[in-house]
Amino acid sequence: MRDLLAVRWLRRLLLSPWSWRVLRLGALVVLLAMIAWGWHHHGIPGVSVKDPLMYTNLATHLFWVWWMMGIVFVALLLGRAWCAVCPVGWLNELVSRLGLQRALPPWLRNFVPVTLTLVVLQLAVYFFTIHRYPDYTAILMALMLLLALLVGLVFRKRAFCSLFCPAGAVLGLYARVAPFQLRVKEAAVCAGCVGKECVSGGRVWSKVSFGSAMLYWHGRRRDCPVELVPAELRDSAGCQLCLHCAQNCPNDNIQMGRRSWLADLYPGGLSASESFFFLVLTGMLTANFSKVYVDLREVIFWLPQQAAALLGWQAGGYYLLATLWVTLVLPVLLLLPGLLVLKLGSIRVASAGPPPSLGEMQDSPAPAGRPGFWASLGMLALPCIPLVLTAHLVLALVKVNAKAAFLPYVLLDPTGVKSYLAMNVMQLVPQPGILIPLDILKWLILLLLLAGLGISLLAARRVSGRLGGLYASRVYLGAAGLAVGLVGSLYVATVIRWLFIR
Repeated sequence: MRDLLAVRWLRRLLLSPWSWRVLRLGALVVLLAMIAWGWHHHGIPGVSVKDPLMYTNLATHLFWVWWMMGIVFVALLLGRAWCAVCPVGWLNELVSRLGLQRALPPWLRNFVPVTLTLVVLQLAVYFFTIHRYPDYTAILMALMLLLALLVGLVFRKRAFCSLFCPAGAVLGLYARVAPFQLRVKEAAVCAGCVGKECVSGGRVWSKVSFGSAMLYWHGRRRDCPVELVPAELRDSAGCQLCLHCAQNCPNDNIQMGRRSWLADLYPGGLSASESFFFLVLTGMLTANFSKVYVDLREVIFWLPQQAAALLGWQAGGYYLLATLWVTLVLPVLLLLPGLLVLKLGSIRVASAGPPPSLGEMQDSPAPAGRPGFWASLGMLALPCIPLVLTAHLVLALVKVNAKAAFLPYVLLDPTGVKSYLAMNVMQLVPQPGILIPLDILKWLILLLLLAGLGISLLAARRVSGRLGGLYASRVYLGAAGLAVGLVGSLYVATVIRWLFIR
């Protein structure tokens, strides 16, 4: 692995705290600007269109097109690096230094709170279409900041990120296949280190030179915001690449560089709660994919539609059922065939002698147990991560390609009112077009999905070689191949029907 921190100019840039402060401050200014320009802007008086400012207002355009879609492209290469720049997590960490600094209770140290947050956001999209209105988007961002401040006053570190930030959990999944990682150079050096400056925190003297003048101050050492120990890292799911450990290490024993693809995919890599989050994410992405394939969408949402009609529920009741169906039931059904193959393949029937006596049964050791439902589901989810990342990347690419050209108008008119009127009422300027022609985009999307499908199958083979006797390699390959193939076929069929058969 080539160490990027060994490159002199890059090392100075990455290890300078001011580089990160400027980035975070810039992101905070953009976030506050989105809130300011989105506040009290819902529609345009006299215009019958319900959501005229969806792509012309600064809040809705930057947040839903560039912010939410852009982090997917970042995750593809750098995993959770966006978390090191995120202004919400930064404010949460700063405020936590002044608060009670309580540790999260054990029952909150999992992915259940952030998964429920993702479900609530999906309900907000269904019930209020918050992604279409600047004022609703501004309220969402303001609530994020308020929650970050309140959580920081009670809990230590970046507790907000693990409790209420689905983006961090998504990036943690994708970080497992990102090509860059942070690791220690030699484990023995860390074992012999007494001070543990990389994780100990505490106070430290700092110095700034202005020519011949020097300024000293007693400040706080920047320790890991998520309390990781570099020498104990097994994967990159939690590391935010903030490089605080590299800045603090007195032995220069931290390196960051390229690694082999799929290096973090190993059995047991997903906990039960993270497998739960993966299911919800997969269901939501599959539902978003189905929007452009009407027949598939009708099949997916047929059952909640019929259930809502049977119960006599109106739109609100249907949205609730659709959310539960998409986030919980649908992804389980997609992985269920693979799970059945995994369970049935583990059944062993062998010839045996007469049954043992009661005393022999009491003295014999208990048979080794097979992984339970969530553990097996997590093992099937591992090779699906590259495919889900690719699907997310396709959705982001389509969104950016279709709406990126609105950006110049948004910057000139942050409220979006004048831009919309000029384009759609007075017709003084043309509607912005797409960046990549559809004849090129469709092949690019298809290649991306096929690449993701191929990488997922390769990941299944890699995981099968690390099972350690939990399942037979062929059984796992068949189960994982079925799960990947079923999910991938839905995505590929949707793209073909949408872009190639029109």
